[in-house]
Amino acid sequence: MNLKIAAMAKRILLVGILMIISCAELWAQDNIHFTDFYISAGYRNQPYSQLNQNLSGSGYQTFNENTGILGAGISYVNQGPLGYFVESEFNLNRKQFSNDEVNYRYLPIHVTGGIQYYVGNCQNKDFRVYPKLGVFYGTTSLDLIAKNVNADFDQNLMGNMNTSFLYQRNYGINFSLNADKLLGAFLKPTTQIGVYSRMGIQVGYMWNIISSDTKLRRNFNSDLRKDFEISNAPEFDPSTFYVKLNFAIGKFEKMKER
Repeated sequence: MNLKIAAMAKRILLVGILMIISCAELWAQDNIHFTDFYISAGYRNQPYSQLNQNLSGSGYQTFNENTGILGAGISYVNQGPLGYFVESEFNLNRKQFSNDEVNYRYLPIHVTGGIQYYVGNCQNKDFRVYPKLGVFYGTTSLDLIAKNVNADFDQNLMGNMNTSFLYQRNYGINFSLNADKLLGAFLKPTTQIGVYSRMGIQVGYMWNIISSDTKLRRNFNSDLRKDFEISNAPEFDPSTFYVKLNFAIGKFEKMKER
């Protein structure tokens, strides 16, 4: 029995050593490309300063600038130091409030796409440090729904609105520093295709450069809505500092040497 246990322990140890060797060599090779999907969890500080100042000045409750986030992304690296990524996050803070007159909420939705560069000197076996630089696009909306609804049909035909869906489009830059550790990898020799997993930390800043004029969405059908501009509106600025943990599962392929 003890011999069987010892033999099994040796086999487990051997598999572990082979996996460690595989991990150590995986990122060091230039003839491999990677594709992975990752999920994220973390924290961001997103003050929406002008918007919150206006809400506070009108007696409205402000939105919390400190919030947890959940997100996801896709990363691709093709036989070299340069890679590409797309990612997005969702705020976990409370977004909806009400007072005697209206129910109101805000909703930021932004997506970042860009490049990542794996600096050779910062890559050490199963650990790597690299920057990401991307551009983001999205909208920040503020929806207000009256509590004392005007239910008269004729008055609604004349344009007395019970709801206001306000939004701004946002454009900017998203920069971050990343540190990843390879958790495990397995390569199938016959196909030269393998799977791997990694975990990392990402610290960055999303800087809003341009916000569009505030518009009132009148209808979600683009042929009917003819959104019009709202004057004297604050800037819905989504600029934010963030830190998050990423966990990825992906596929890599070892290219044949010519």
